[in-house]
Amino acid sequence: MILPKYVAVQAYLEATGTAFADLKYLEPLITAMLERKNMTIEDGREILGFKSDIAKTIFNLLQHIGVLVIEKKPEGELDTFTLTNFTKFVLDKKKPEQSIVQPLTPFFLSWLPFKIFLKYLQNNPGANLNEIRTKLGAQILRHTSDIKALRISDIIRRGAYIPFNEMVIAKVLANIGEYLGLVTYEKNTGPYYLSPLGKYVTNSIDLLNFQFKNLDPKISPMNLAFLDFVERGGTNLIAFSNTEGLDALREFYRMVEEKIALRTLVRILYTKSNFNALISTDSAFWNFTYRFSNITYDPIKVLEFNSKIMDFIEV
Repeated sequence: MILPKYVAVQAYLEATGTAFADLKYLEPLITAMLERKNMTIEDGREILGFKSDIAKTIFNLLQHIGVLVIEKKPEGELDTFTLTNFTKFVLDKKKPEQSIVQPLTPFFLSWLPFKIFLKYLQNNPGANLNEIRTKLGAQILRHTSDIKALRISDIIRRGAYIPFNEMVIAKVLANIGEYLGLVTYEKNTGPYYLSPLGKYVTNSIDLLNFQFKNLDPKISPMNLAFLDFVERGGTNLIAFSNTEGLDALREFYRMVEEKIALRTLVRILYTKSNFNALISTDSAFWNFTYRFSNITYDPIKVLEFNSKIMDFIEV
C-alpha cells in the first residue's frame, strides 16, 4: 500500500497523543460526560482511578474520531472537553441493551489511521506488527520528515512512524479492531486478520475519496499535493484555484525550490476557478480539465479529482 503524502501527513496528525486505547475506559468517561457539561483531564484522571496518562490518551483519541471537542482555556486554567452534538444525538438513540461504545463504531470507522490499518489487512491478511511498521510506518517517517525539513508545520516536530509504530499498532489499532469485532489475533504482535464482519466493513472503505481535514492551518492541501507530484517526478502540473491560492502556491514553489532539487515544473495555472485541485499531465483527468475552468465547486482537497468531479465527466 502506497500512501500519498497528504494521506500520510493527515494520518500522523490524527494519531498524535494516542499511544494507548483500551476501550474499556471509554464507558466510564463518556457516562460521566453525559451527566455533566464538560470535563477536564483531571476529572477523567479521577474517574479512572487516577490513571492520568490513560485519561489523556483516551481524550486525545475521542477528539480525533469526533466524539469530543476541546475548549482551550487561558494559561493557568485546565482545558475542557465536551461531547459533540452529534455524539449526544447518537447516544440519545442508543438502545438499552447496547453498550455506550457500540453506537460509536462509525466514529472509529471515520478515523483515517484505523481505515488505513483495516485496508492494509484486507490486502495483506496475516500481517504482523513488524511488517506493518516496516511497510506503513516507514512511509509516515519519510513524509513527515519532508514536512519537518521544509518547516511548514509547528505540529510535526519530528519525523515519526506514528500511527504505525509498535505502540500504536498493538495498543490502539489492533485493540480497537478486536474490541469492535473487526480484527482477530492471538498475540499483540500479530499476525492480524480481518474477521468476517471486518471484511464486510472494510469493503466499503474508500481511501481515494478523501477530504483533507484542516488540522494544521500551516499545512495546505495544495502544497501537499504539489510535494507528492514532485516526488513522483511529474513534468507538468495544472492548478485550479483562485488568485490568492495560486499566489500562495507560487510562494511555496519558490521555497521548495530553494531547499530541494525540483523535478517538476508548474507550467500551467488557471485562475478562473474558486475550488482547489492539483493534477499532473499523467493524470487520467488531464484531458478533461478544460471543462472545469469556469465552474465553481466546494474546495476539493485531493491530489486528483475525486468522485464528486467524476459525476460531471462523460467518459
